[in-house]
Amino acid sequence: MNIIDRYIGRQVLLATFFAVLVLSVVLVLGNIFKELLSQLVERPDISIGFVIKFMLYILPFSLSLTIPWGFLTAILLIFGRLSADNELVSLRMAGLSMARICASIAVVAVGLTVLCFWLNMSVSPLMKQKLKVMLPNMIFNLAKDNPEGLFTDQQVMTDIPGHMVYAEKTEEGLVNFQMIKLDERERPEVFVIAKKVKLASEMVDGNPAMVLEMEDAYFELKSDPDPRSFTEVQPYFAEYAPMSISLDRLKKKDNKAKPETLKYSDLIEELNTEGIERGRRSSLRTEVSFRFSFSLACMTLALIGVPLGITAQRRETSIGFALSLLVGITYFLLMTIAEMMRLKEHLYPHLLVWVPNLVFLGLGFYLFRRMSAK
Repeated sequence: MNIIDRYIGRQVLLATFFAVLVLSVVLVLGNIFKELLSQLVERPDISIGFVIKFMLYILPFSLSLTIPWGFLTAILLIFGRLSADNELVSLRMAGLSMARICASIAVVAVGLTVLCFWLNMSVSPLMKQKLKVMLPNMIFNLAKDNPEGLFTDQQVMTDIPGHMVYAEKTEEGLVNFQMIKLDERERPEVFVIAKKVKLASEMVDGNPAMVLEMEDAYFELKSDPDPRSFTEVQPYFAEYAPMSISLDRLKKKDNKAKPETLKYSDLIEELNTEGIERGRRSSLRTEVSFRFSFSLACMTLALIGVPLGITAQRRETSIGFALSLLVGITYFLLMTIAEMMRLKEHLYPHLLVWVPNLVFLGLGFYLFRRMSAK
């Protein structure tokens, strides 16, 4: 029996590993294309370290999805092959029940459930919190760490509020530099032309700023105090003129944390706070239930995956992938729909997130018992 347990368990674990690897690569690359592709095209100077950090932040909550799905795929493939090769028939003829044959699968399912529980409760919220800060502040971090990466060659840059900049990028810095500084009503206030500009970063009054060291610079300043008048300008020329642009306005601030970015202890602490509004309370309760329910996905999908894999009775991997795709999409779609109701307290969304597990567990028990009785 130890040999049989190791044989089945090893094959399922190996297949799960490769399935999770493939699914994780697809999801991570998909998120990179979704969030970073436009920035990578416009700003190829974005450091590889930034992309790697983004991937590391995406990976934990991608694993909470890919581990159950990969486990389901592995079970469908392995048990479909065992059934097609009549290995299950041989084991049943030796007097083994289906429950005993699947004992190693149950152990693996429990182990993966514990792993998913840890990811959903601790790691994923932390990474989502960091990602929430990282993405909106991507331009801010880029301007602070690598100012030249903020500019695109021979294109107008408008990422810094109140500034429109055009320049050509070279190895020595920016050349043929042109900048229009706008007032609070988006009206031209200062016009600058410089032959060459070098960029640097520094702290000004405790706030990060980008310093433009301009050579052979020509300025035109609006001298008429009337904001509607642009007839009077004050021109002057400087061989060298530094100009500081504050980056504080680039930084996005969000004081209210979303439930999915909070640790479990923080969720419970906020739920116990008096005077919390109904929508916020419903969202927090749903998030708590969702994390517990979603952590059981491995056990739920394993229970329904074994009878489906045996029923398929095909060696080809295509049927296994098709079944895993169908079952996985259905399960995760139901979970997503239930989770989207988090603000509708009258629908009891904290209970709705348990419905997919109950439905699939009930169907899995029925199919497994029916298969075992044969």
